[in-house]
Amino acid sequence: MNQLKTLAQLQGNILPIVLSKTVPQLTSQCYKGSSGRIGILGGSEKYTGAPYYAAMSALRTGADLATVFCADEACTAIKSYSPELMVDGVYSALRMQSSDELVRQQEVANMVNSVTNSLDRLHVLIIGPGLGRDPAVMDATAQIIRQSRKKGISLVLDADALYLLSLEAYHDLLLKNEDQDEIREGAFVLTPNVVEYKRLLDSIGNSSEDHFRRMVTKDAVIVKKGRHDVIERFLSHDDKQNGTEEMIMTCEEEGGLKRSGGIGDILAGSIGTFVAWNQILSKQGAATDLVLSCWMASSLTKRSTKAAFDKRKRSMTAPDILDEIGAVADEVTNSTLDI
Repeated sequence: MNQLKTLAQLQGNILPIVLSKTVPQLTSQCYKGSSGRIGILGGSEKYTGAPYYAAMSALRTGADLATVFCADEACTAIKSYSPELMVDGVYSALRMQSSDELVRQQEVANMVNSVTNSLDRLHVLIIGPGLGRDPAVMDATAQIIRQSRKKGISLVLDADALYLLSLEAYHDLLLKNEDQDEIREGAFVLTPNVVEYKRLLDSIGNSSEDHFRRMVTKDAVIVKKGRHDVIERFLSHDDKQNGTEEMIMTCEEEGGLKRSGGIGDILAGSIGTFVAWNQILSKQGAATDLVLSCWMASSLTKRSTKAAFDKRKRSMTAPDILDEIGAVADEVTNSTLDI
């Protein structure tokens, strides 16, 4: 599959093979939630649009349910954007910023408990859209990532969650773990843009990509966003010695010319749905490919952006892209519908 670059290449017998590895069948036996239960940890007093875009993108791609875990102060705004979303206030920004350390510590604990108590009903948790960089929220988020990894919950880390990984106090979240037995199965996907990837290289890899590759946990999939998105799972030294094929794909699907705010959040949501489907298919015993799943999400997002740009040109905004995702996804995945 490494040779795939665009959706136009999904011809002949290639398309059913790709879909069998990435998209579950939609049949009359499905029930609410069986096609993906997505969580989004993000949304702060200042940033309410990002988690909305991620959540709606997940639903438009094909997930059944999306829950946003956010600051209490962001709840009303996000709820007002769409009745499709479940919105759960998990911390008070006012208490997180209190001058009383005990108050801050208690609010961190409340946030961690509120989110981790919901993990078992999710297929994937997307962390970062609109999260903000409050130090207490960062600390709580790091604890949530650790608990999610131990529970085997799939994660997609974007935006401010990637900034969190670049902080020295939280490098352990991304580095190889000596006690790998503590980490259960579950996808671990990072979606950095050029600036975010350079920040990770500088802080963890001493500005060396080779050093970064050696340091990062081998189960991480990196989606390096750009004109052409590059999706890669870093191989361990043992994997290379054993001749394991490098797992890297490039998405050369054409996108729109305008780089509107919110496109990264839309991609994170689409990746979240495909990661959820990867977990669903794995439990069904299907042969899956997480790198391919992320490539599909990237390709669909770029094609949706191109469709929106062709209609709106310079006036294109993120909601225009959301309007295109369903039709684009259906065009590619229609054969997975049992109709």
